[in-house]
Amino acid sequence: MEYYHLAFFYTALAIGILTLYGILKRANGWYYAIKFCSKKYNIPPGDMGWPFVGNTLFYFKCSMMGDPGSFLSYFVTRFGPGGMYKGYIFGKPSIIVTKPEIITKILMDEENLDRGLPNYMKKLVGLTTTFKEDKCIRRLIAPIKGQRLLSNFIECIDRIVKTTFEKYAATEEPIEFLSKMKKLTFEVFMRILVGGEVNQELFDEVFKESTFLNCGIISLPINIQGFAYNRAIQARGSLAKIFQQLLEERRKAMVIIAEDYKANMPKSNIIDMLLLDTNQDDYDDDDGKRLSDEQIIRMLILFAFAGYDPAALMATKAIIFLEKHPEFLQKAKEEQEDIVKSRPSSNVGLNFDEIRRMKYLSKVINETLRIASNQTVFLKDTNTPYNINGYTIPKGWRFFANLWNIHMDPNTFVKPQEFNPSRWDDLETKPGTFLPFGMGPRGCPGSNLARLEISVILHYFLLYYRVEQINPEIKTHPPENYLVRFKKLSVCTNCNLF
Repeated sequence: MEYYHLAFFYTALAIGILTLYGILKRANGWYYAIKFCSKKYNIPPGDMGWPFVGNTLFYFKCSMMGDPGSFLSYFVTRFGPGGMYKGYIFGKPSIIVTKPEIITKILMDEENLDRGLPNYMKKLVGLTTTFKEDKCIRRLIAPIKGQRLLSNFIECIDRIVKTTFEKYAATEEPIEFLSKMKKLTFEVFMRILVGGEVNQELFDEVFKESTFLNCGIISLPINIQGFAYNRAIQARGSLAKIFQQLLEERRKAMVIIAEDYKANMPKSNIIDMLLLDTNQDDYDDDDGKRLSDEQIIRMLILFAFAGYDPAALMATKAIIFLEKHPEFLQKAKEEQEDIVKSRPSSNVGLNFDEIRRMKYLSKVINETLRIASNQTVFLKDTNTPYNINGYTIPKGWRFFANLWNIHMDPNTFVKPQEFNPSRWDDLETKPGTFLPFGMGPRGCPGSNLARLEISVILHYFLLYYRVEQINPEIKTHPPENYLVRFKKLSVCTNCNLF
């Protein structure tokens, strides 16, 4: 009898736990189904996950394993290939989008959709708050995308890459590859930010605080001493003070410049672009006032967040991929040798025309961007009930799109998991199928500069250097703690670096 009661107790307990689990698992979905049951809404099928956290933990789990595709395939497998699924991510009811044509429409719509970053991220990176402000900023820094200014930057990038690679090759100790590459691209970023030579103390301080800022972006938003997010908030404050000081020093220097010269002086760095513009009527309705210091500092902090890290990661991944595929490395190397061989003796370094002739290297970069950016996420929030693809999405919901299912789509890219630059020989991608820098009015304004940096880095690596991994057991996604020895080639046919 006692055994019977014990068995009954455990059976009842198990049933109770399963029932509670089932209720909690569906509670979020029931809540939003009741809240938006009006006939004016038509929401796609899906799974809203757990109360408060929704599908966020599931997404982070898949992402940390390097396989966000399993997160997306859960919805596609369970609810069919419709391309839109309801979920709950980053604290908001969301629509998970998987089809390129729908993602394209979402990214291009600035009238009905706002930036969808969670508030804690906005607090750190200081994104522009209005489309009008964003439009003004993009107009001011538009020269960064142009050939003239990019041509001016080549000499700076060229010198930094050559000097840095020489240092790497001269050291006997292994180097942590990604962190060193971040310092390289950060030096380029600082030169473009302020122009001229950069004080080493200033460089080290901004790099340190920017690193803390980046760590806080990908951490849980726990604002308590000792947590990465709390340290990132402190870093943002420190960066604001540093950039305020830079602005004040720059203004003092401008005082001695004649007004007629100042109005026409070339804007060769970001701070000049933001300070010297005299035609900002499209931004401010109050007599065309200039951007305030607060607005400029917010943009500089955003640049400190996004201005160097992606380029370093892509260059690092490209080198890792090439080292693992000698046939592609050799083909890319031969192209660079041909470029150097045809260079006039009067030319000492790279120029923009040579960069444009790097056709195969451009394919290497495309392939690296395709694979290495496959975990990039786009978030947009609805500011009005939104009709799309036969559905009506409530105001305040968020669109969530991950590049994994686009860049890893076998219908567009044959054997998508493989690194194969030659796939770009005759590949014509449709709109929305290759989005390493986003698209639309808010696509990355530094995309051309990033590609230029990666091209220069790979040019010198292919001709003169190789890396030897010290800890092959470490996974390369992402390449954290990836230790290498940087080796200079003893002979480089037809090459003359110095």
